Amino acid sequence: MSAFGFGGYATVEEVEVELFTSAYRVAGTIHTPFRRVAELLNQLPGAHLAIENATIALHGMDGPAERVSTAQVSVDEVIVLMAPGLVGESSSEMRILKHPAHAILSIPPLRLEGTIHVPVGSRPVDGLLNVPDRFMPMTDVSLTSPAHPTLDRTVPILALRRDRAHVIVVSEPAEASTEHEPHADEEAAEVG
Repeated sequence: MSAFGFGGYATVEEVEVELFTSAYRVAGTIHTPFRRVAELLNQLPGAHLAIENATIALHGMDGPAERVSTAQVSVDEVIVLMAPGLVGESSSEMRILKHPAHAILSIPPLRLEGTIHVPVGSRPVDGLLNVPDRFMPMTDVSLTSPAHPTLDRTVPILALRRDRAHVIVVSEPAEASTEHEPHADEEAAEVG
């Protein structure tokens, strides 16, 4: 895997992924050392994600999807990535205390509604807009597409391309206090 920039990592694992661009759905497997969904794209050393044993379908396409041995997908075109097998574990020294906030994002042709996790003491909208990474995790997501109902699904976690959102709605949490003590389950939430 050193050709892909992962030579310094002790383990590189095969992970099943499904991603959407504005026009395509691509599913297959990737090789990565990362265990958190947003890192799969934010830490990628190149401009393309190599998906092996790929299935490619145009949104709204009738008929069977195309199957190829490897598809190179431009990371700039990815709007959502799901990796159902990832646990999202991080070491305690990398964990940042965060609290949940309800969010709705329109990233055509998709609408995502779920929970984002923002640093304790910050406003939820700042936790979405003022972060350096292009992709961020969202949990307990309802993903819908009025134009392409076959894309509708509910997923426990995904990575979304936040700068491609056309409309953003973020609800302030009920306990908007910098003295808020996060619960154990909030502490364990994936941070992207």
